[in-house]
Amino acid sequence: MNTSPCKAWRRAVVGKGAVSLLAAAGLSACDPGADRAPDAVEANGSGYAFANVNVVSMTSDRVDADWNVVVADGRITAAGPAASVAVPPGARVIDGGGKYLAPGLADMHAHPMTTADLDAYLANGVTLIRAMWGEPAVLELREGVVSGAIAGPRIMTGGRIVDGEPVIHYGSDIVLNAADALDVVTRHKAAGYDFIKVYSNLSVEAFDAIAEAAKANGIPFAGHIPDAVPADHAFRSGMQTAEHLIGIGPATLADGAEYYTRFDPAFPEYAARIGSGEISLDAVYDDARLRQLAELARETGIWTVPTLTTLRGTALSHEEMSAFSARDAVQYVDYTVMSFWRMSAAFRAAWTPDTYRGARLQFDEELRQVKAFHDAGARILAGTDAPNPWAFVGFGMVDELELYVAAGLSPHAALQTATTAPAEFMNESGKSGIVAPGARADLVLLAGDPLADIAAYRRIDGVMAAGAWFDRASLDRRLAALKAASDRKAAVFRDAPAWPVEGSEQVLISAEFILEHGEDRAGAERIASVPMQDGSTAHLGQFLGPDGSVRNTRVEVGEGGFARKITDERVSGDGTVERRVYEVPDADAHILTGTPLDWLLLGATLAAMEDGETREIPVRRLEEGGPAEPGIMTATRHPSEVIVGHFYFTGANRYDIVVSDSEGTRELGVWMGGGFYTGWPVKIVERDRGVEYRRIL
Repeated sequence: MNTSPCKAWRRAVVGKGAVSLLAAAGLSACDPGADRAPDAVEANGSGYAFANVNVVSMTSDRVDADWNVVVADGRITAAGPAASVAVPPGARVIDGGGKYLAPGLADMHAHPMTTADLDAYLANGVTLIRAMWGEPAVLELREGVVSGAIAGPRIMTGGRIVDGEPVIHYGSDIVLNAADALDVVTRHKAAGYDFIKVYSNLSVEAFDAIAEAAKANGIPFAGHIPDAVPADHAFRSGMQTAEHLIGIGPATLADGAEYYTRFDPAFPEYAARIGSGEISLDAVYDDARLRQLAELARETGIWTVPTLTTLRGTALSHEEMSAFSARDAVQYVDYTVMSFWRMSAAFRAAWTPDTYRGARLQFDEELRQVKAFHDAGARILAGTDAPNPWAFVGFGMVDELELYVAAGLSPHAALQTATTAPAEFMNESGKSGIVAPGARADLVLLAGDPLADIAAYRRIDGVMAAGAWFDRASLDRRLAALKAASDRKAAVFRDAPAWPVEGSEQVLISAEFILEHGEDRAGAERIASVPMQDGSTAHLGQFLGPDGSVRNTRVEVGEGGFARKITDERVSGDGTVERRVYEVPDADAHILTGTPLDWLLLGATLAAMEDGETREIPVRRLEEGGPAEPGIMTATRHPSEVIVGHFYFTGANRYDIVVSDSEGTRELGVWMGGGFYTGWPVKIVERDRGVEYRRIL
């Protein structure tokens, strides 16, 4: 969704048009573009044969018992009763006795960026993903899967988010008029993206211009129904998919009803009034209008991607989050992502039981919307929006399908949203999403019948992706590697000291770096932002030295993003504390503390630059006695590029930085992130006497 619980806070604290981080950060799980051996179980000369297996073909709502299914060259070549379909001589036989062979699943709203993501999807039977924030890294993954160099699900991808002003996510393309729309659409198509991803702050004029440009260029557009665009207008526009049920609530309100989305600052109070019974949702929504909108969706052919797992994640109580934290799947969630999930709970710290009850009732209404669309014959695609809070990469697909069943769909109808419906969406009906001759060999061997219980997809014996077979041992190796990478990150920061907050301040957003100096580990760093009681922002930094020393830096931000007060505290390995406070009453330049906080302070300035632009920015270096004499920072912005080693959303803009002052000249490379790392530094490289200091989220 990329619309997190942080959205309203971010606008209030950082300010209009500014940029901020939406996730915690960690070390790399793997190189996102790295080629690696797929380690599939090799077929013999005659391909594979699943013998004596129960087949969930999805061409009907029944199970066909004791069949043989033959696969060669990535396709199913034969399928039928074992008595009539022979196993070809020399085929590698996979014993299906007592098991169920079903189509692989499709996550039609995903955010893959690394081979680790692909491993998590593959291990959970997901053989198709639709990437909803595209970067060059995703194109590389897509091509790697196609070539066979990378094991994983098939990928289709949009490009960068296309938004209006102010953009919600740093790195988005901005469209304000027809000329902008034509430029963005043609660039995205030329780059090789499969569709245009539209977002929430587009105007009606810009949205319509994108629709026209997309049609003229033969490329679909899909995404959020913008806040300014009525749902019926979007449905009639030719928009391919509408995500997250956005726009359905406002379009189905009763006359005069009070309504707030879950990302509105007024939502917690509104939800509390629902939870207490002061507001009845029966009086908020008009069933006739919901039916009319669902009928319009059917008539126009637009696809709805509800992403219920992510919507539910915005309403989970602390008790529910504790239950989710005890799930086996948690051990495979990257440390970075889990930090983000746990931080997201801080945005609900002031919620009361009534607030949680009201939020859950609102979610129940969204389940009802899904059922209404299904009953009207509108087209639905399953998507999780992982890794938003409590939407597990890969593992979350079953959660999503279980929520469709909870909404009132049969297990068969729920499975259609992740199998035959994606095939229809991709104009592949009869060629994918089913177990039948001629179809792609994207298959999952299960220990139970998913038509009786969707949860059977949690008990996977093996996965076949495009005809390559990955047995349970291969899948387990992938999961073990995910866990090991996450455990390594967690160990670095497990004993980190408390943040230098004041009073009742809470750290809502943070990031963590490993600092390397040449071949040596030179410590670790953490950065964070907190809203202060006066409504302004404080940025916090911690350097954790390899000798046990700690440096705490606190920068309180005033008007224009300039530092107004800096507190620098250093604790030696033996516990000796030195503390200095610098008041900055009249800031005429950005003060550089020598920590990654500098790039948070400069984030808005850097974000305002165009690709290829160079700017000179007044700066002062922080010394023991206070800010030094003014110097000049020269920054040059370069287009988005892939960062090898960065964990999530690897596309980022690079800035070549030269700082010149009385101490000489320093040269740095700073990469500012997009997506969940919006506007925060994701990689910093500084050279010192020919040796690089490197920090990577």
